[in-house]
Amino acid sequence: MPTNAAHPAAHHHAAEIAQDCMATRVRRLERQLTRIYDDALRDHGLTGSQLGMLVAVQLTGKTTAATVGRMLDLEKSTVSRNLARLTAAGLVDPSDGLRITARGAAAIVACHPAWRQAQRKARSTLHPTEGRLIARLSPPTHGSPLHEKGRTP
Repeated sequence: MPTNAAHPAAHHHAAEIAQDCMATRVRRLERQLTRIYDDALRDHGLTGSQLGMLVAVQLTGKTTAATVGRMLDLEKSTVSRNLARLTAAGLVDPSDGLRITARGAAAIVACHPAWRQAQRKARSTLHPTEGRLIARLSPPTHGSPLHEKGRTP
């Protein structure tokens, strides 16, 4: 068993962290789920995160990037990067407030079957207990239009 003479307990503590860290487990699960959704949506030219943002804009109507970021609990750089891609694809229009375009609404409709396929694959990948835990997670930020309408992206 490797040890560090300066910190003899470090190996033991590292082993405990590696075994039990919930944050590490959740990040790993997030990467696995992201791959499932991104693979399913690839033919539509969107990632799961971009579809979630497009859905948020659809459900809120005219909005702002800051509002979308707060609703989806995203960092400003992530919102800016994804909105730039959605704008370049003609799916959202940032002029006079952020809003979805007809092309963006059509993309949601076109992506829905692939999203459902990803949902089924994600559910079958997860242990039933994990799936129930995820289903019980709170929807987007309380007080957001998504939450008030009982919808999640």
